[in-house]
Amino acid sequence: MASEFIKQISTVLKMLDSLEKEYNLIGYNQTEKKVYYTIVMILDSKDSCNITDVINLSNLSRSTVYKAIKKFEKNKLVQLDQSNYDKREFNLTVLVAA
Repeated sequence: MASEFIKQISTVLKMLDSLEKEYNLIGYNQTEKKVYYTIVMILDSKDSCNITDVINLSNLSRSTVYKAIKKFEKNKLVQLDQSNYDKREFNLTVLVAA
C-alpha cells in the first residue's frame, strides 16, 4: 500500500517538474508558484480571476500576491486588466506561449 502511494506521489512530482520546465516556472520561489497555481485553479473553475480571488484562496497577503503577479506580468506569464466593475480591482489572464 505504501509503495503504491509513493509511486503515485512520485509520478505527480515528475509531472509537476515537467510542467514547471515547460512553462518557465523553475526560477520562481515556492510562494510565487503557489500564486501562479492558484490563478490557474481559479480560472479552471470559473470564467474570471482577480487579485482578491487569489488572496482569498491562497491565504497569502495582498502584498505578496501583488509582487508575484507583477513579476509574472513582467515575464509575460499573466496579463493584468483593470476590472470594468471595480476600478480598484484587476482581472488576471494566464498567457500561454505559442
